[in-house]
Amino acid sequence: MYKIVQAEYAGDYKILITYDDGQKRLVDFYGFISKSLHPSIHKYIDKTLFQQFEFDNYGIHWGTQFDIDPYDIYYGEFEAKDSPYYGDIEASKTQYELVEEIE
Repeated sequence: MYKIVQAEYAGDYKILITYDDGQKRLVDFYGFISKSLHPSIHKYIDKTLFQQFEFDNYGIHWGTQFDIDPYDIYYGEFEAKDSPYYGDIEASKTQYELVEEIE
């Protein structure tokens, strides 16, 4: 299991995520949030709300509205599921952008 031990806002919808094995991922969520048609996700286009994320061993969370699994971030494999929870599936397929793997 991939456990997140630290997550910090890095500006412009980017979060620097550190795992228990020392690996780091800089992830840009702008594309995912800006293209989502679901109001529970799209509202995080407001940077003040976006920065209120929390993290634990189970992922990155924005309240109870949505979360991202640590495994998906680690491998850059996050993909919108066929569910109304994610809003516009085609728009969400842009995913988040793994900006950098930091050793």
